[in-house]
Amino acid sequence: MERIALVIPTLNAGLEFTEVLTLINDQSSVLDKKIIFDSESEDETVKIAVKNGFKVEKIKRANFGHGKSRTYIAKVLKDYDYIIYMTQDVFFQRNALKELVDFIKSDSDLGVVYGKQEVDFEKSNIFEKKAREFNYPETSMIKRYQDRDRLGIKTVFSSDAFAIYRSRILEEVGYFPEVNFAEDMAVAAKMIKKGYAVGYCAEAKCYHSHNYSVLEEYKRMKIIGEFHRENPWIQKEFGSNESEGIKSVIEEFKYLLRNGKFYLIPESILRFGMKYLGYRSGCRK
Repeated sequence: MERIALVIPTLNAGLEFTEVLTLINDQSSVLDKKIIFDSESEDETVKIAVKNGFKVEKIKRANFGHGKSRTYIAKVLKDYDYIIYMTQDVFFQRNALKELVDFIKSDSDLGVVYGKQEVDFEKSNIFEKKAREFNYPETSMIKRYQDRDRLGIKTVFSSDAFAIYRSRILEEVGYFPEVNFAEDMAVAAKMIKKGYAVGYCAEAKCYHSHNYSVLEEYKRMKIIGEFHRENPWIQKEFGSNESEGIKSVIEEFKYLLRNGKFYLIPESILRFGMKYLGYRSGCRK
């Protein structure tokens, strides 16, 4: 029997974490292990996890890294055939776990499959909603190396907010690189270059919401720019991140006009301008 572990790295997850874990437990029949790796939370995170039947492992906050810590977790769980990584602020919709598991089991070439993220309008603005729709379409897909001319950088898009990995392939490509952002894209690119595939399961749905300010958008894009500056091979191999950004701008303008939100176009221009400045700042040495 193939075994599946679900992992959540945590830090001060807050009271909403109870709902996150309840939604997981409602679908946990496909899981063999539920575990959080906590970075010295100062709130009730650990107590909530234990109360909901999760095993707790602790990581020193100073030693946490998005790539490094996920590699450590994968090695701890090396006896499991699949590892589901998610973040502490993801709320599953009905049958999300089963859909994700069924999808990765449908093709032995799949190294990772990520689910569809939607926004909760009470927690997000219209720009976040459009970004989610741009990155997470309605149709599932399997992406391979030969798709790079058609999909560009989107060929290696993935998200560890809600994704399942096939352990043997993750190990074969050397696990996650030691980066503090976009470790999911980096490992997806390594898998595709190795001849494996990346899947997107539109039926595995979750709510994952942010409400970034313009300044937060700038800072986030600066980190993305730094990632691509330090990992130039990804864009050389799969296409420019900036060309994908241009597509996003055009699609957002169309979306605002189609929904009668033309008065938000100036804010949209401001946001994209700040994103671009942040990205270019991060790209500079």
